[in-house]
Amino acid sequence: MAYGTYEQLWDVSHEYLEKHVAFVNSLTSLMLERARQLRSQLFSAESTKRDTFVEDFEAAHDKLQSMGKSLQIVVNDWKRLFADQCSVLDTKPAQKPLPADTYSSFGYIAPTLDYQAGQNVQLLVTYIPSPADGTFYALDDSRKDVIRNSLTTLQQMPKDFLTKAPPAGAVFAVYLDNVWHRAICNMPAAGSDTAELYLLDMGETLAYSDLLPKAKLPSDLCQLPAYAIKCQVSHTAAALPLSLYYSVSCSVVAVENDTLIVEHAEPPREEYAISRDTLTVEELQEMDEMPLSTSNPMKAVLGYVPKDDDRLCRHYDPETKRCFKGSNCRLRHAPKDPDGWTLDKDTVTVSVPARMEVPQTNTYIKLLPTCVVDVDQFYAHIIGNERNDKEYEQLMAEMNDPETIANFKPFKLMPSLGELVIAKYDGIWYRATVCDVFDDMVNVFYFDYGNTATVGSSEVRRWEDRFKYLPYQAACCRIANIQRIKPCHLEAIDQLYKSILDKPMKALVIDNKHPWEVKLFDEDDFDIGEGLIMAKLALPRTPGTFDQNAAIPG
Repeated sequence: MAYGTYEQLWDVSHEYLEKHVAFVNSLTSLMLERARQLRSQLFSAESTKRDTFVEDFEAAHDKLQSMGKSLQIVVNDWKRLFADQCSVLDTKPAQKPLPADTYSSFGYIAPTLDYQAGQNVQLLVTYIPSPADGTFYALDDSRKDVIRNSLTTLQQMPKDFLTKAPPAGAVFAVYLDNVWHRAICNMPAAGSDTAELYLLDMGETLAYSDLLPKAKLPSDLCQLPAYAIKCQVSHTAAALPLSLYYSVSCSVVAVENDTLIVEHAEPPREEYAISRDTLTVEELQEMDEMPLSTSNPMKAVLGYVPKDDDRLCRHYDPETKRCFKGSNCRLRHAPKDPDGWTLDKDTVTVSVPARMEVPQTNTYIKLLPTCVVDVDQFYAHIIGNERNDKEYEQLMAEMNDPETIANFKPFKLMPSLGELVIAKYDGIWYRATVCDVFDDMVNVFYFDYGNTATVGSSEVRRWEDRFKYLPYQAACCRIANIQRIKPCHLEAIDQLYKSILDKPMKALVIDNKHPWEVKLFDEDDFDIGEGLIMAKLALPRTPGTFDQNAAIPG
């Protein structure tokens, strides 16, 4: 390969690393948030009184240990990769508690407190000093995106470690609890040798130790104001419900000497107005069918009357599988459920009867890839069928018409596996099929594009047969002349994604059985499969065809 090709390959790999470092940081944040949720659920006042507390604790603790073990495996691999740097980070000094009467002076750029009296603000509590006297430190929740971007940059940037204590007043990075923080050393008063450091974005003051891992910061991060805001509950207001790393609604009383004086503000409660005006025609009909009082327990409990007694033959004999009337009986011959469950079934649609026109082998077609599944498999739209494209645009316009959406029927129960549904993706409704069902989430396959997503049960609606006149729009294809080196080869998938997604491609159809075997060519007639082989991201493969008229072996 040419020198430029090597450089380009290096840049692609580096970009891939940067993207997944951010992804790992998001995953660890989710793990910590999940652990906090489990703890709050487990040790709430109601949970501790339950008879099943021990079982609930064991289940929650197993989840916590499972997350810790899975993360430890990754950490051990990284430690072997960065053995020299990890030796510094593994040294965890014990933090000495500061005396309660300690007062330190720090010189740094204070947070901007551009708040007005009476303004409501959502604060995320980051530090509560002891003893609790109404003082706490918090982040402004409305600036969480800006704060997250700055702290993500701090975690990902290469570190230039410090071997000695930074001068007083200098902003630097310190490694605590597996996270890098911006910090500053104090300016000790005359005759005092107390060394402390202040975490600019948490508000916590700690005793300084030479064993703490420290690193230099670039000037742009040093010049950023501190994000931690010192807050004080107003003396005339009731105490705030403060919990570490939880959000609290406050109203600003005043701003005094870089301190935000606040009082508790009850968040506005969301009103749910459900009336006959908010219900669809079908829901109104169903509600009106049920009287306000009924003597039928089945209808009172289930909302409908099972039809088993009308459909099942009461003279059914389990031994002969029929009744004495023989073939003259028009009722269903089946036993009733021993537990009393109804045998009534609700029919659902599982497939679209319309079929896509299959191209002939050894012909060229135009494809627009819409989803990359693996290094040799993707989904694509066929370009050139103007009638089909126009009909699909009309279908999508009708499906996303506000009046149509208002009459979509929600699910009363979770949908079945394989059932056709109407599912939302990025605010737009698409045709889809159910792949998996969870407690309140549904994994669906958008068969017009080839991608899958997990959505909430509120983002799925019952299928309507008026949308089944068009075939599946996404054709499943396989690149005929390559095979993957290993499963989930992320670098190869990423390269294929950048090369073909949403780009018109010329394809030579080698075999038209599912999935279609095709050779892909870009606008310069460059073979995409050969390019992946040259980049050592795929292995060569000889495409095979299936002769429908051939004799069956044996």
